Amino acid sequence: MPKLRRPKLWQVALGLIATLALAIVLTARHGDSRLYPARGEAVTVYVLNYGFHTDIAISADLIRARGGRLAEAARAAGDWKWFVIGWGDESFYTGTGASMDRAIDGLRSLFWPGNPSVIRITGLNTQPDRAYVNTDTATLALSAAGFEAMAQSIESSFRAEPGQPLVSSGLRDMPGVFFPAHGNFSILRTCNNWTSDQLNAAGLPTTPMIDGLAPLLAWDTGLRSGVEWKR
Repeated sequence: MPKLRRPKLWQVALGLIATLALAIVLTARHGDSRLYPARGEAVTVYVLNYGFHTDIAISADLIRARGGRLAEAARAAGDWKWFVIGWGDESFYTGTGASMDRAIDGLRSLFWPGNPSVIRITGLNTQPDRAYVNTDTATLALSAAGFEAMAQSIESSFRAEPGQPLVSSGLRDMPGVFFPAHGNFSILRTCNNWTSDQLNAAGLPTTPMIDGLAPLLAWDTGLRSGVEWKR
């Protein structure tokens, strides 16, 4: 029998790239044109991109007027004009500073299975697109129905079941307030994947396979939805 030839390195690399490209295409999620972009009066929501992590910023007036679990959680964060909402690994997300222990904890959050997660809510009195330096900001014009779908999706991330009170985790090394959340953090589901989920709920098309990285989430939303990111 003739011996089988080993594939060359470039052939292996090409196969992996083709497999990844196919996975990206197959897992890409459609948007909902009934929700986004808004037709007529729009609800303004901001997405903040710090280069490694993303948050969603929503007007406090909108959250309070809507009520529900999101308003309940926001009340615990204090009296602000804007609320900034994000999701992350319980241990790493609530820590601060730079150290070897924190670096090891970051690797653990990415590669160890079953990492519990939290939702963080903090506040701003400055309009989000003017609040931070070295931060890219997208201003989204959602329909009222799109905003409601996003708010419901965020609320579904809280671990407390309907009818149970929202209880802060008590982890306060970082500013803001933290609540236990559904889902486990890992390299396969990062904070940016959570943001991508909320954008998809609001009607934007998203691509989970690449949205785990903040720069790729920005590229994805810019390419597929025409979202403009400004610094």
